[in-house]
Amino acid sequence: MSISQPYAGLSLASGPATPLRVKGGGSRKIVVTVRVTECGKVPRNAGLPFLDVTLRNTRAKEAHSYILGARYARDLSTALEVACGNEFR
Repeated sequence: MSISQPYAGLSLASGPATPLRVKGGGSRKIVVTVRVTECGKVPRNAGLPFLDVTLRNTRAKEAHSYILGARYARDLSTALEVACGNEFR
């Protein structure tokens, strides 16, 4: 499994780190941490942020995109405003 996002000014880390294994029919809790790496390359308003998740096994590989919703978009926009402060003004 791998996780990515579309904004050049952000980086992602997950816990546990990817790639990770999940048994068939099982589930795993994953915490995704977003870090601002360059304020000039992040959107002022995150709009419809999404995560791209790639799942694979020995026979197949699937890519999925998840739009995380309005509440996440608001929280992300607020966090970016705080992290980048005056660079957004």
